[in-house]
Amino acid sequence: MKLRFAHQLRAVAALSVVIYHYWGIFFSPVVRSIVGTPASFVPMQPGYTRHVLSPPVGGFFYGVFGVAVFFLISGLVIPISLRNLSTGKFLIRRFFRIYPVYWFCLLISTGMYFICSWYWSTPLSDRISWPFLLRNLTLLHSATGIPSLDFVCWSLAVEIKFYVIVALIFSIGRQAHQVMMTSIAFLALCCVAAYFSTHGPGQDAFLPHLVSDMKFMTLMFLGCLFYYVLYDELSAKAAMGYGTIIYALFVTINAFYEHEFFGPLAKNYSYALALFWACYLLRNSFRENKVLDFLADISFPLYLVHSMIGYVAMPILIDRGMSYTFAWMISLGLTVFVAFLVHRYVEVPVNTFGKKVSDFRRSVALESL
Repeated sequence: MKLRFAHQLRAVAALSVVIYHYWGIFFSPVVRSIVGTPASFVPMQPGYTRHVLSPPVGGFFYGVFGVAVFFLISGLVIPISLRNLSTGKFLIRRFFRIYPVYWFCLLISTGMYFICSWYWSTPLSDRISWPFLLRNLTLLHSATGIPSLDFVCWSLAVEIKFYVIVALIFSIGRQAHQVMMTSIAFLALCCVAAYFSTHGPGQDAFLPHLVSDMKFMTLMFLGCLFYYVLYDELSAKAAMGYGTIIYALFVTINAFYEHEFFGPLAKNYSYALALFWACYLLRNSFRENKVLDFLADISFPLYLVHSMIGYVAMPILIDRGMSYTFAWMISLGLTVFVAFLVHRYVEVPVNTFGKKVSDFRRSVALESL
């Protein structure tokens, strides 16, 4: 089942993240040095981009906001996927939904590092090493404090953890109140763990990195509530009660890591929640939009490849005499084209294959009875 409002919000989320990286993070000398662009390259930053990393009152950050929208969408659609699937079948389909496309896009990102090193005659980035690559391949790197090769796949690591946790929760009980009460109990334990992991020794150990992801997952659990109201498994009043508790746990867990009660992440995740809520209430007003629907269709590979293509292509284009504005426009066009090819020739086929594998597993199990 495809909910048009949630599907089109994928396009909004993806574009928000692209703007954040192309108009903001691109101007960070640290990022350029990691990629391999020489320190002598210092692009002029146009005035229309300066608000991205230096927002006015309210502190709106495009990237943080966009990722939060993605998390809320995941929270809405994952229970839909689990609605008529066994836990095993769900996990198989999720594996094929995420990993093959991610691995292919990671190959593209790795190639961009080599292109940057070749063009500028700079040493290859330290990130192009077997230990770094292998940890990124599994999407378990964030739990050990290893950064993402492509600057964005850290959120996929959060998604993977959420899939496993939700599958375990659904194995305990699938009734709406059971799921939400178990989820709240789990998040409450995470809140306690977050406090001790940030206020005690060993703050660089495994537990703090693992528990810190829970502040992101709270948005996904909030997304689940929209599913339950949509399918009349919870009343709006009950969902509001559960949502208030989960939101309070989110703010509390996040405060341990941002070291303030309502920091930038909490604000922008709240903005995303407000937008998602409004779109949910107006869901029957959403109509077909070819641009948004197209960008939504390719949003997953677009999200994965945009940063490295932009960080490598934009400096090269500017070095060849092109203005920054035309450079990011061409880089965005190239990114959309690559994302479309990955969607059509990798994402769609492997998703179809994943469904066949999960169905084959079920048929084999039935034949063995």
